[in-house]
Amino acid sequence: MSGKWDSNRSGMPLPCLQFRRLMNHQPLTNGPYARLCHGGIDRLATLSRAALPYEETDLMNWPGTRAQLLHWLISDEYRPEYLSCVIWPPAQSVLMSSRRCELIRTRVRVLSVAFAILTLLWIPVDVATLPTHAAGVLAVGRLLASAALVYLAVMTRRTPSLASIYGSLVALYAVPTAFFFGSLLLFQQPGLSPIARIALDVYGVLPVVAMAGLGVFPLTVVETAAFSAPIVIGEVIAYRVHLGAFLPGGIVDAVWLLCLMAGIALVVGASQLAFAVALVGRSLQDSLTGCFSRASTTELLEMHFMSSKRIASPVAVAFLDLDHFKAVNDKFGHEAGDEVLASAARRIRAVLRGSECIGRWGGEEFVVLFPGKTAHEAIECIERIRAAGLGQLPNGRAISISVGVAERIADRCAAAMSLVRLADQRMYAAKRAGRDCIVGLERG
Repeated sequence: MSGKWDSNRSGMPLPCLQFRRLMNHQPLTNGPYARLCHGGIDRLATLSRAALPYEETDLMNWPGTRAQLLHWLISDEYRPEYLSCVIWPPAQSVLMSSRRCELIRTRVRVLSVAFAILTLLWIPVDVATLPTHAAGVLAVGRLLASAALVYLAVMTRRTPSLASIYGSLVALYAVPTAFFFGSLLLFQQPGLSPIARIALDVYGVLPVVAMAGLGVFPLTVVETAAFSAPIVIGEVIAYRVHLGAFLPGGIVDAVWLLCLMAGIALVVGASQLAFAVALVGRSLQDSLTGCFSRASTTELLEMHFMSSKRIASPVAVAFLDLDHFKAVNDKFGHEAGDEVLASAARRIRAVLRGSECIGRWGGEEFVVLFPGKTAHEAIECIERIRAAGLGQLPNGRAISISVGVAERIADRCAAAMSLVRLADQRMYAAKRAGRDCIVGLERG
C-alpha cells in the first residue's frame, strides 16, 4: 500500500491525494482508500480541512512542500536554525552555551547530593542481605562514594565553562561506575546465599539507571552518544571478564536495554535542549530587529572583555547610529521606522563574520562587538557594511550611519562599559563631523 503512487501526479503519494479529495468532498477513486468514507469520516474531513491550510495543488508538489509541512507540524518555537544547536555543541552561541552550562551545573549538584544520600541509605539493606564481611566492605565503599559525590557538589564551579561541565559529568558517572565494578568483584566470592544473589541482580541494574539519568541533562545528540558509549562498553567488559549476573537473556538483552535507555535519554535530553534554545533565543534577542538585546549585548561584551584581558588579545566595539531616524518616525510614522530598523539590522548581520555580533542598544543605536579584532579591522568591517548598503528610507534615500569605534588595548580601557562609552562619544563626534562617517582613535 505504501508503495502505490498516482501516475497522473508529480510524485504525490496516493493516500495523501485521496485524503485531500475526501476533505474537499470530492468522490474518491476506486481502491482500498474508498472504504475510508464509511462511518464518521465526513466529520473528520471537515475538521481536517479547517486545520490543514494547504490546497491540493500545493500538496501535489510533494518534494517542494516538505519544509512547509514540517513547519506546520512543528511548533514555531522549534525553528530550523535551532536544529544544529541540538545536535552539535559548537553550533550554540556563547550566551546559549553559558546558560546551558549553568543549568547542567545545577543538576549535577542536585544529583550528586541525592546520590550521596541514597548511597548511604542502602547500607542497612546490605547489612540485612549480605555476609558480614561483604556488607562491611560495601559500607566503606558507600561512605567513600558519598564523600566523593558531596565533594563534587561543593566544588562544582559557580561560573562553569563547557570543559568544566564535561569534567563534572564524567566525575558524576565515574563514582557510581567504580562502585559498580567494585561491588561485582566483591560478589565473586563463592557461597553467596539466594538473598545475596538477588542483591547482585539489583546491583546489575545500576548501568541502566545511570543511562536513564542522562535524560536529566539538556545534552546535545553528540554529547548523549559520547556519554552513553562508555556505559555500554563497561557492561560488555563486565560480561567478558565474568563479573556478576545479567538479565536472563545474557549480554544481548543487557546491551539492548542499555541502547533503548540511551535512545530515550537522547530524545528527552534533546527535547529539553530544543525548548531551552527556543526560550533563551527569545530572551536574548530584540523582537523587532532580531539582534541581541541590550542586556545580552552587555553580557557578551563583559565575557569577551574578560577573555581579551586573560589572553592579552584585542577586542573592538563599534557604536552605530542611524542618521536622521527621528525624522523618519515623525514624517512617516513608527511602522515605517520599524521597517527601517529591521532592514538595517538584517543587512548588518549579513556582513558580520564568525564571532562578530550586533546588539540593539536602544532606539536607532546598535553596538557591534569584534572579539579578537583591532580597531583597524573593525573599521574595515564597518566600511564593508556601508558599501553593502543598509537599505532605503521611505523617501527613497539610502540609509546612512554615524559610527564610533574603540578598542581595549589601543584605548587603554580598564572596563567593558568604558569601551562602549568611548565608542559612543566617538559616534557623537561623527555626528558633529557631518554624519555618515566613522570616527576611531585617530580622530577621537
